[in-house]
Amino acid sequence: MGNYQNMQAANQNVHGVNLTLLNAAIRFNALMLGFTAGTLAAVIVYFATLVSLAKWGDHSGNYLGLLAIFFPGYSVTDSGAWVGAFWAFIYAGTFSALSYRLYGRVLGTRIADILLSAVPTENPVLKPSVLRLHGVSLGAAIGVMAALSLFFSTTWLVVRGTADESVHAALFSNYIPGYSVSIQGALLGAVELFVMVFVACLLLASVYNKIVETRHQ
Repeated sequence: MGNYQNMQAANQNVHGVNLTLLNAAIRFNALMLGFTAGTLAAVIVYFATLVSLAKWGDHSGNYLGLLAIFFPGYSVTDSGAWVGAFWAFIYAGTFSALSYRLYGRVLGTRIADILLSAVPTENPVLKPSVLRLHGVSLGAAIGVMAALSLFFSTTWLVVRGTADESVHAALFSNYIPGYSVSIQGALLGAVELFVMVFVACLLLASVYNKIVETRHQ
């Protein structure tokens, strides 16, 4: 019985980090980030639609109307604003929550290695600290989510049978060489987008960590 309890305690604490507490914190933060990002995106789309209607009237759909490619049922109308808000909440909330969960999974117990603190304690999760960014984990998390979003949104257009009509989606090829509104183009575009986001996250983490370390000294 004692050995079992010791093994259980060892599984719960790795590198001084309480895994139960860490996993609970990651789940909670993922939900909060997803809810916050989703709500913010919904508010932006809703009011952007209303402002567009008020300013341009019948011509308001020239730009925001493109969202209908990814937001089924959306239109630049009063009722369409609610539809757009709904899809914006779903997309932004899901993307943000999954990105955070994936980041936490990839990072794992290495969170102890990226905490800056002048106050030692047995549990690095609980000590007053400054959390640095782990570029590889951040890049992997956001890169995977961005790549999947591009792939599945493009696949949706192909399944709907509107790939040939999606001239605006095809404009992504100006930024992602080789991308096209097709399954093959979506795969190539997803890989290239992952690489772009991954490199961008590495640079972001490097700059952010340097600033944090300088201010923490």
